[in-house]
Amino acid sequence: MHCSLNEEDRAVIRGNLDVIGQALKLLESLSDTTYSQKKADGFTSTIGQHMRHALDVYVALKQGEACGDIDADRRRRGHLVEHDRQMARKEWQWLAEWLESLSHQQLHRPVHISTQVTLYATNTVCLSTTVMRELIVVASHATHHFAMIRSAAYELGEVLDEHIGVAAATASYERDQLRCAR
Repeated sequence: MHCSLNEEDRAVIRGNLDVIGQALKLLESLSDTTYSQKKADGFTSTIGQHMRHALDVYVALKQGEACGDIDADRRRRGHLVEHDRQMARKEWQWLAEWLESLSHQQLHRPVHISTQVTLYATNTVCLSTTVMRELIVVASHATHHFAMIRSAAYELGEVLDEHIGVAAATASYERDQLRCAR
């Protein structure tokens, strides 16, 4: 990480690297079959589809950071990363390298983000934001999907680390509870 980063910058980068660490742990813990298998009810996405979606949001941010415009709705539905755990691993590692290269100026640079906001009609909103703010959002978003992955893996017969999919605020709350119990 850049030494020019301030404490908040480093915390946001560290939090995103923690999320990537969870992604890599997930990918190591799952079999290829479980990664691509749909539940019997056919309702939920595969674990690989959740993983691809979490990656897509990070990739959109990385691409947007470079040009100043983030397309939050860019998706790679059906991409090989939905079935190939090693490809997913490589993408997460690529994103970690990018995060570690970010400067204070890049984190705080104004960017625009566009996204769909309604379900039954096409309505796109474009807002001003910063890369740092969006890193906070994508980390939370990925963590949410990792919680769904953990649940889906359990239903498919695999038990994953209990810390996967736990939000940063939840982890802090649990640490506080342990301190108070002592």
